Amino acid sequence: MGQRIVRLLQTHIPAAHVIGGSRHPSANAAIQTRVIDYADPTTFNSGLSGIHLLIHAAGPFQHDPAPLVRACIARHIHYIDIAESQEFIQRVRATAASVADCAVILVPGCSTVPGLVSCLAQTFTHPAHITKIDIRLSLGSANPLSTGLLFSLLRPLGQPAHKLGEPPWFRQLFSLIHLDGHTRQYGNYPIPLSSLLINNSLPIEQHNIPVTFAVGFDRVFINAFLYLVSFILPHLSDRTLLRACKFSVPLLRLFWGSVSTIIGSTEGRLTLIARDQASLPVQQIEIKAPSNGLDIPAITTVWATQRILLGQSITHTKMQGCVGLEQLISAEEAIQHLTQLEYIIDKKVFP
Repeated sequence: MGQRIVRLLQTHIPAAHVIGGSRHPSANAAIQTRVIDYADPTTFNSGLSGIHLLIHAAGPFQHDPAPLVRACIARHIHYIDIAESQEFIQRVRATAASVADCAVILVPGCSTVPGLVSCLAQTFTHPAHITKIDIRLSLGSANPLSTGLLFSLLRPLGQPAHKLGEPPWFRQLFSLIHLDGHTRQYGNYPIPLSSLLINNSLPIEQHNIPVTFAVGFDRVFINAFLYLVSFILPHLSDRTLLRACKFSVPLLRLFWGSVSTIIGSTEGRLTLIARDQASLPVQQIEIKAPSNGLDIPAITTVWATQRILLGQSITHTKMQGCVGLEQLISAEEAIQHLTQLEYIIDKKVFP
């Protein structure tokens, strides 16, 4: 994902001087790269010197972000990450809140979920009549796979759901007919929006709307496999699962890589459905990525960077501390940008 972010930054903000950060920089790196390790504060002084904004893309986000976040705040460096871990995002927020004078902007979770989701939800009108928002994320099986992406996907599977009475994550499979008539299958999955102590919700015009979230692949047999392994994964520690992912990714690239181009696809879909008190759909918006679907969680960091560094739309404010992507860019702007990038946007208002 880091390489995608670098490519998109260079394309959309050509004036920016992009510097890579790694624990083990390669001599063959395409850009200047510094040694920096989020787990080793002794690398912060040299790694963060002269930096105006840090984009943290070193997943899986299972570590404590506090040292790196505090280092950025102390050095007046704006901070963005693409975490989709609720616990990680909450730690970033808590760390920022603990600093008495936080003079920078931090955007944790600036990814598809929760960043883009929170932004697109603002397209829904009359939120007082909306009682629930269903969010569905379909992943293309032919997209490239990384260790961090695989670990992040697998870790929640089989874990207890947040709400009493709900089945464990990915133990409930169901299908959705999309606006273009295609059907995709999904499994229930956690969404990193709010505290575990309350129902997950999206704020729209002073209303907190409860949400449901589900993830699935474009091929049913992959979802069936994830359902089966959800009975095994809860028994594996983070360390064991991470090792298994590191071992599996090269094999998957070798064996599945050639097959996926034949039976898989790169198509990704993000769908938001607003429902009324009778659970009937009121409004629906879908973002379809025929290809380059993995660019979407990267392009959101570019939008945030443009707003923060170039001062577009927020120069007249005193915005600081943790903010959401929806506070930096409007839903209309996000849709316009996605359309320009040739993603397909479908919207429907139900009678």
